[in-house]
Amino acid sequence: MRSVAKSTSVFDLFGSAPKAIIRGSDPIPLQWGSISVQLSRSLGTLLGEVERPGDFHATGTIDMHPPRIQVEGVGTLSLPLLASQAEALVARAEQAPYGRGTETLVDTGVRRTWQIDGARVLISGKAWAQDLETMVARAKSGLGVNGAVSAELYKLLVYDTGSFFISHRDSEKAPGMFATLVVVPPSEHRGGELLVRHRGREVRLDLRRDEPSEVAFAAFYADCLHEVLPVVSGYRLALIYNLIRTGEDQPLGPPDYDREHQWAVKLLQAWGTPSVGESAEPTLTKLIYPLEHAYTPAEIGFNRLKGADAAAAGLLVGAAREADCDLYLALVSIEESGWAEHTGGGYWGRHDEDDFEVGEVDESRRIVETWRHPDGSHPDLGPLPFELEELSPPGAFDDLEPDELEFQEATGNEGASFDRLYQRAALVVWPRTHRAAVLSQGGLEVSVPFLGELVRQWREAGADPQAPLREEAHVLAERIRIDWPDADWDRRKASADGAAAAYLRHLTALGDLAEIDAFAGGPIVSGAYGQNDNLALVEALASLAPERAHRLIHDIIAGNAQTNPVACADLLARAANQVIERRTGTAENLRPAAEALVRALPGPRATQSPVDAYRYLSESTGSEPTDAMVANLLSGLEHIDPDLARQAFEHLLKHPDRYDIDRVLLPAALTLHAGETTRALPSAQALRGLTLAHLRRRIAEPLEPPEDWRRPAQVTCACANCQELSRFLADPTRPEWAFRAAQRHRDHLEASVRTDRCDLDLVIERRGSPHTLRCTKNQASYLRRVAQREGDLAHLAQLGAQLDGVPET
Repeated sequence: MRSVAKSTSVFDLFGSAPKAIIRGSDPIPLQWGSISVQLSRSLGTLLGEVERPGDFHATGTIDMHPPRIQVEGVGTLSLPLLASQAEALVARAEQAPYGRGTETLVDTGVRRTWQIDGARVLISGKAWAQDLETMVARAKSGLGVNGAVSAELYKLLVYDTGSFFISHRDSEKAPGMFATLVVVPPSEHRGGELLVRHRGREVRLDLRRDEPSEVAFAAFYADCLHEVLPVVSGYRLALIYNLIRTGEDQPLGPPDYDREHQWAVKLLQAWGTPSVGESAEPTLTKLIYPLEHAYTPAEIGFNRLKGADAAAAGLLVGAAREADCDLYLALVSIEESGWAEHTGGGYWGRHDEDDFEVGEVDESRRIVETWRHPDGSHPDLGPLPFELEELSPPGAFDDLEPDELEFQEATGNEGASFDRLYQRAALVVWPRTHRAAVLSQGGLEVSVPFLGELVRQWREAGADPQAPLREEAHVLAERIRIDWPDADWDRRKASADGAAAAYLRHLTALGDLAEIDAFAGGPIVSGAYGQNDNLALVEALASLAPERAHRLIHDIIAGNAQTNPVACADLLARAANQVIERRTGTAENLRPAAEALVRALPGPRATQSPVDAYRYLSESTGSEPTDAMVANLLSGLEHIDPDLARQAFEHLLKHPDRYDIDRVLLPAALTLHAGETTRALPSAQALRGLTLAHLRRRIAEPLEPPEDWRRPAQVTCACANCQELSRFLADPTRPEWAFRAAQRHRDHLEASVRTDRCDLDLVIERRGSPHTLRCTKNQASYLRRVAQREGDLAHLAQLGAQLDGVPET
């Protein structure tokens, strides 16, 4: 999968002896111009040259076949362990001692747990020996041990609530013992995590499993410091085994990666700290180190890495922590598609993969996803793109074989094509100083939620304005704003999906006034704006000085009213209400914004294309007037300047084609009349009067069912068939018409009936050729008028009026 020149050491790449590095000499400066190749080659070579596979600890989970655990004086245990049996175990156990020098002491301030000697415990069962062998084999692999290893049961431990064991080292209890294996069978408890430390590194292992068919285990070298944290509740059962290496005079110790560790730390520190005079913008944001073994998405995890992968991860975990870098384990995927060539094999449309060859790649997608943290958590970072230059060492994927390759035969005018997928697990690292740039690469779906998490952590930690977390959140927020999408579609999506509103809420919670100002005055003013943003936007702007907030509202409306008057009217109304409710100045300060909105109100509709594409696009982007826009417009303007409200109302009346009375003005009047604070506004009263007059005129129109078969005959199309349709509709004696014609003529006639809403039921009779379209007259127009009359009467009542008499206000 990757090619690492074993004949060239990483230390040779720099021409410096490793002892100089260990003594603490300055790291060799990395030139930003060549960092992409230099750093990726150096780190890749370093990780490929670890002394041997393995780490100071190993851990994992297996699906357990239930064993029979018999304890002298207690009997056979049930799993998960019952509380009654745990109490019986404690009654038969002794207080566990600890060693200090040559002494063996009992002190519950140092160790509080109960032990039963392994000689009093018998574990059997058809598959237990195989399960134990599996755990020992995985422990060997994780610890980097070759040769035969046996496991001898040493103790059975019971930790009841409050039990613990402070940091200590295990003594070598038998010849050849080099490590301890801890097996935690299913038992109901919380707490009791195992902490293991070695040479400044620490892991925290939670060996509790909720699934009763699973058993967790951990192994660590005997000279490692370790402790058991207090059990919060329940009983923790643990089987302690001595791992013994047979056939060797000297037991093994943890792998020594001190030299490589020091170099890795210095490489990463130099990467995260640009030289004096160099740009702080990194040319290489992250590094990806592909692993040797294959791991499925379900298997991927730091505690499941094998051999050399575990060694590389163990080295990099400590180095990344010391160098202030983020480190993750993830799946790296390359998806490619393009055209393929048929090589001539197969017959009668039957082909296999050997009959095709990959041609040229047309589309490619490279992502990193399925993230795992060294602490075992699964951070929701989402997919991040990557470049081939970020692979370490360079060319790591040059000889990569695809995991999936699928060919599609040629169809119609389309030639043969292929899809293929490359996927590998990899270690992904970047300096924390690059974090904002890396997260921004994943788009708003990645960066905005991460910002929210940083803000949450900062507030929970006390919301100190000088805290590093706040500065980190500010840097990320600034990067998000700078990288905000430019394309109209992406901007509309950011608003529709709530990304912009979430970003504004995070800025408000962070109290980042500079970024609120910059985002509102930059991307939002220039069109990255929608109605979904307004609630969060008004709250964010309230953090600024009133004069600045009002200026920004003017700029936002002036910049967006032509394309999105619906959102701008909503913003103006919200801003006016907030000024009134919070008494932050007077609503008259919003006059410039209100004037800008009135000037930009939609006028006569532009000429539409034959297909109503423009209309649908306009409605989706907020430029088509709505009843909510009118209600917000009038109520907001009334609070700011009643004269502007009057001007806006007159504008609505001048353009009835744009502000339809039934679709726009009537629902707006109902909304204003329903509001206690808006009902008495002059423009609301004027709109109410207008719509009441409209309703009364229509209610007064005659409403009788048709007396004969004559129906409305306004057919738009003037072709011969449609003219015949018009004559049929106008005929008072004909209830049906059989239109026998070719399908294209039948389809055209059906389209005319639907477009002009003709009072007809249509049925195709498929006897004979061509088929017949049978048209039967109905009372659809009359029934629509009946429903309209009922709606008009209901709206009349909603507006507080009666059919006759003085309107009620």
